[in-house]
Amino acid sequence: MIRNLKRKLALGLGILSLSGPAAFAGDLGKVYVGVGSASSEYWAAFIEGAKAVAGSKGKDVNVIVSDFNGQKLLEQFGAVFATGCEGCAIAVDPASNAFTKAIVERAGDAGAKIVNLWNRPDDIHPWDTAPDAWVANISFDGVDSGYRNGMELCKALKGKGNIVALEGIPDNPPAKQRLAGLKKAVAECPGMKLVDVQVGNWDQTQGQEITRAWLTKYGASLNGIFSENDGMALGAVAALREQGLAGKIPVTGSDGSSDAMHLVKTGEMLSTMYIDGFVQGATATALAFGAITGDIDLSKLGKEQRDFYLSQTLVNKDNVDAILAKKNDPAAFSYDKVKANFWASSVGQIPAGANK
Repeated sequence: MIRNLKRKLALGLGILSLSGPAAFAGDLGKVYVGVGSASSEYWAAFIEGAKAVAGSKGKDVNVIVSDFNGQKLLEQFGAVFATGCEGCAIAVDPASNAFTKAIVERAGDAGAKIVNLWNRPDDIHPWDTAPDAWVANISFDGVDSGYRNGMELCKALKGKGNIVALEGIPDNPPAKQRLAGLKKAVAECPGMKLVDVQVGNWDQTQGQEITRAWLTKYGASLNGIFSENDGMALGAVAALREQGLAGKIPVTGSDGSSDAMHLVKTGEMLSTMYIDGFVQGATATALAFGAITGDIDLSKLGKEQRDFYLSQTLVNKDNVDAILAKKNDPAAFSYDKVKANFWASSVGQIPAGANK
């Protein structure tokens, strides 16, 4: 209601462009990020990236933590949206595909612009669902991550051995994609057998407990552990340490946390996929800002500009020192600098069917 009244007033004053709401240029409101965890290094970097962009425009960042609970996130944002959120810039991981549509539509009803992260059901997109509010969907290529980590295991095992996999939250696209990528690697490495997959829900403690059970079940016949994120991989390494096996059974992860990369350096992990949370946070926040201020006209963007992967880097012993030394300078991620090329870190559109 508040949003509609303001837009009617704007139309009466000749402010609203005839090209439609996507070209509406307004004032920046509050800035919100919805993140999965308060303790994750990746999410901390994401928040700092958002702050770099927001701070350059004199805005604070309000952080809402879901603890990977989509219903909790929706309720928290519901309180934000209840009185209207005209001009708000939102970057959010809805925690599950089940909540993506609801949160983008409610953001639109409240007058906000929203960039979604990670979780997008395969049958909805920013251009066909709340298209004037849902600016973009940004993720990283999970199939590529799973495949390349899987092939690292294949090389380490010299093409032969039994491996197990720790899966994240099953309905999350990254969980599905990383497992699909692993299976692609297994198909290309026929002597490597995937003997079990267990759901660890991205959680380090669960990763440790599951690995303990595998060690009991498989004993010396267990040759490698694939983890869909670094948190569960750290749990796996902890379980291996208990048995004096750390560094003897290769473990892979994904996210590129400093803890995991230090284990790659020491040999207790084989590899991880580095994803730059800072760049993702800056890119998502800047895109929302651009849609609010009129620097971006959503009606003129291509699909590859509204649903895309960011670049990522496989980390192993060959390049771990260089990646650990990498630092992002917040001054290089002011809004004005990011808007010079909002898609500088994009590696292309998310393929159709990738989120099934």
